[in-house]
Amino acid sequence: MDPHLSSIAALAWCRELGLADDALSSGGLVTEADETATTVRVLSIGDTVAVVGPEPTVSAVAALAEPSDEGAVRAAAGGYAARTEQLGLCPEWTDAVRIKDPLISHDTAYLAELVRRCPPDDSTEVGADVPDRAFVLLDDDHQPLAGAGYRELQSLLADVRVLTTPENRRLGLGATVATLCTHDALDAGLIPLWRTRRDNLAARGLAAVSGYVEWGTLVTVRLSVR
Repeated sequence: MDPHLSSIAALAWCRELGLADDALSSGGLVTEADETATTVRVLSIGDTVAVVGPEPTVSAVAALAEPSDEGAVRAAAGGYAARTEQLGLCPEWTDAVRIKDPLISHDTAYLAELVRRCPPDDSTEVGADVPDRAFVLLDDDHQPLAGAGYRELQSLLADVRVLTTPENRRLGLGATVATLCTHDALDAGLIPLWRTRRDNLAARGLAAVSGYVEWGTLVTVRLSVR
């Protein structure tokens, strides 16, 4: 990964996590107590690990021998549901378009319909937030088959999400919308960020085809509402 690109992404995550701008630049363990947080987040980039959330959970996670291990983090945080995401960055324009002259809509209503047509586990990948930009590939009857969108993260990153209906996977539709969305983010001066569950090997493969390089991991534990 290009060091300059990585440093910009690290800066964005510092701001997203409420850390000092240079907190992720020197390696080692970084902790930040946030008593208003309803999650514990563990960001691992190279030899740097940041743990952010309420006390005493932050201290319990920080004391782990391997604070980026999902099972250990979940246990230290009280056994609540955890999720590990693989983070990737796209350093340059990569053309993975597989569909000639695709019918694309930027209407987020089509993206919402696409989410409804996919299993809940897959829909979770795109998140609940309405994206700043959406690219939805439609069939001739204007039914959504695949979509990609991004929202800006700290005005530095484009948090890209991609979703394809189960019956239309492995046809190049996801790669096509991912390319269009990624290129739009690059054209806007943003660094595209791809995040997917670590165990979703298909999505990680699609990321690689679309030009993303794996950069770090993020473990998130959702705590009970305080």
